[in-house]
This record gives sequence, structure tokens and C-alpha cells, in this order.
Amino acid sequence: MKKMLQSIMLITLSFIALKPLTGQIFVPPGENTLYQAVMDAYDGDILQLAAGGTYTESAYTEFGTITGKSITIEAEEGASEKPKVIMQTEHEEDESIVFFKVGNAGSLTLKGIEFDGAWNYDTTNYLITFDMGEAPQPITVNKINVQNCIIKNLVDDVIGAGNSEMKYNVIVDSTIVDNCIIHHTATSIYMKYAGTNYIQLTNSTLYNINSYGIRICGPVESGFPDNTPTVLIDHTTWYKIGVGDDQREIIQGEKGPLLNPWTVTNSIFVNQISKTRTFINIKDTPGDAGAFISGLCYWDIGAVNFRSHTVADTLRMDPEFADPDNGDFTLPWNSPTFNLGTDGGPIGDPRWTVNSVSIDDNPVPHEFKLKQNYPNPFNPTTIISFQLSSNAQTSLIIYNVLGVEVQRLVSEKLGTGTHQINFDGSGLNSGVYFYTLTSGNQTQTRKMMLIK
Repeated sequence: MKKMLQSIMLITLSFIALKPLTGQIFVPPGENTLYQAVMDAYDGDILQLAAGGTYTESAYTEFGTITGKSITIEAEEGASEKPKVIMQTEHEEDESIVFFKVGNAGSLTLKGIEFDGAWNYDTTNYLITFDMGEAPQPITVNKINVQNCIIKNLVDDVIGAGNSEMKYNVIVDSTIVDNCIIHHTATSIYMKYAGTNYIQLTNSTLYNINSYGIRICGPVESGFPDNTPTVLIDHTTWYKIGVGDDQREIIQGEKGPLLNPWTVTNSIFVNQISKTRTFINIKDTPGDAGAFISGLCYWDIGAVNFRSHTVADTLRMDPEFADPDNGDFTLPWNSPTFNLGTDGGPIGDPRWTVNSVSIDDNPVPHEFKLKQNYPNPFNPTTIISFQLSSNAQTSLIIYNVLGVEVQRLVSEKLGTGTHQINFDGSGLNSGVYFYTLTSGNQTQTRKMMLIK
């Protein structure tokens, strides 16, 4: 019996040794550790980086290629200081150096990390670009998701599809950049030659950008005649766009003939270097529904030509940033931008809003109110805001169209005032959902739509 048990244990241990281990994997700081972790990762792995740790690479021209798998690279839970990822490979002639390449059936999520491409300046070309193999082959990339990151000192684009060989060959299902600071790079999202279904740039600040602020393709440039992506640009702050030789628009794209929406809202644009170009150039098509543009403040920019798009609540004035040349875009406490938003609130990247109230102001009683989620439609994240008129046990529940509960976002006692909840629908199918707020004996329900 003893020998039998020993044999079973040896077989079990051998199986465990051979079985790929997936899940959360801590990556120690140092040279080449991140590259090895990315190359060894399996589908679904989450690579966690040490708070304040430094990760470098000097032997390879990338930190890894992600093909046929979904990888997340994030700061360890509870990190108070972002990990730093620094490219140190010396740039050779005709050589492209990138942080990451994503290939067919690949997905990459980056969270809470600082990426620096300037070990010796003019070193790193891209944060993320796309890999079609040695001989260009058609690929479909599932998702690019960059959240709560600092990205700086890139020769070229943050997310780049500028290689003409990508035309007819690359489709990116969704690209999301949220809560990021991007500076001293070229274009943030450059999708000139890649077809794409959904692009989101939200709650972010971009300054000292060499070329376009953002450049989105349409059906002509991508080579896909039905390619007209849904685009959401919301709560963004832009400063000094087009500082390099290629002085371009802040926002440029082709809307295409279909009705997929472009939305540009709640954003501040200051100091476009080229005054001969329009600052927002969304090329429309006759018969198209056009874009929705609202809640903008702009100053010291190029030409204003909104074409046939729907435009509301724009303000031409200096927002008076605190110290923009040193990366501080804090707004004055009494800025008129504080109530220009589509929801009646502040515009620009939310991190720069100073909520100051005069001692002479009387507090306004709060009413019980469930607000419409924003953005809506959304993919895959949205914000649900609500007000409570009293302290009470509160629940916020998501239901599908059959009335089945799919997620409970809140179930606790909350205080009077305004509350804001982030909802991530990445695990749900596209479609209509309802969210219900109940506090004490009061209940309200609203509808939202998830589009993937």
C-alpha cells in the first residue's frame, strides 16, 4: 500500500510539473525578468509587478509578443507607487524597438504602470504595435486595454498601426485608453492602417505630442470597406499638440458612410502648434448621421470647422492651467469649465478638477436620483452616478432583459450625497441591460446598452 501511495504521489507531482500554471504571477524587478515572464505566460495569466520596482530590457528589441493569448500586466494589488518599465536596448539603424507586439488572437491589458522609452532618448518607437509574422498575414487582435498608466518618451506612437503593410491585414476589435497621462510621444492612438470596431480615449491627459493627438482610420485607409469604428473621446485634456515636424490635427479621422457614432465630449484643447489645420477634423460623408461634439473648451488652436456634425456647448477661452509646461493642468477653483459638461459637471481630465466651495455658499439638499450611465452605449466600462437624500441601506443591481440579476454593484449602507460606481461589462454579452438603485423605500431604474 505504501509503495502504491508513493507511485500515485510521483505521478501526481509529474502531472503538476507538466501542467501549465495560469493565474496571478508575481514578476520580480530587474533586467529581463518581464520579458521572460511575458514569453512564458499562458492565456489568461496576470503578471503582477512590484510597487515602485524597476523593470528593464537591454538584450531584446521588445518586452514580448502576445499572440494567441490574453495577457494582463499590472501593478501588484494595493500599490501606492507605479512600477517602472524602461527600455534600455540601444537603437540600431533600421531597427524598430517596441515595448509590446500583439499578434493574431492576442489581447493585452496594462494597468497602473509607468512606461519610459527614453534611456538614451530616440530609443523606443512604440508602446504597442501589431505583429503579422515574418511574411505579412491577416490578423485579428481582440483587445488593447491601457488603464491608469504613465507613458512617456516614445519616438513614435503609443498604440501604432502606421505600417502600410497592415492595410487589408490588421483588424483590432477594441482599443481602450483610460485614466492615463501621455507626454513626449507621437500620436496616442494611431490607427491609420488597421481596421477597428471600437476606440475609447477617456479620463486622460496628453501633452507635448509630436504629431496628431489621435488618428483613426476609416474604410479607405484600412482597406476594409465596412470599417467605421465607434469612437468615444471623453473627459480628456490636451496641451501642445504637434510640437514635432509633423504638425497635425489634435483629432483626425474618417467617419465613413455608416452610422457608427463618433462622440467627442467634455474635453479641453489648448496650444495646437499648427494654426493652419483644424483642431478637430472628423471627415464626414453625405447622408451620414455625423458625430456628436459637446462640452468643449478650446484656446490657442487652429481652425474651427465642425463640418456637419452636431455641436453643443463649446467655450473658447483660456482655461488657465496651473503650470502646463511642467505637467500641472489643475484648473482654477472658479473655472467656468466646472459646469460645462454634458452631465452639468466639470470637463477635462477629472484629475485636474479642484472642488472648492465658498464659505458663503449654502449647502444644497440632495435628492434621490439615479443618473444615466456614461458613456452609453459602452464597451466594456461605464460610470453609474446617483444621489442619495439620506443615509440608508442601498443596493445597485444590474439585470438582463429577462429580469435576471447579473451583477450586484452595491449592497451596503451609504451616506447622503453623490456616489459614483464603475461598471465593467467585459464578462457579459452585447445587449440591453437595466440597473436599479434602491435606498430605503426609494427605487429608480434606468436602461443601458453594451456594444462589443
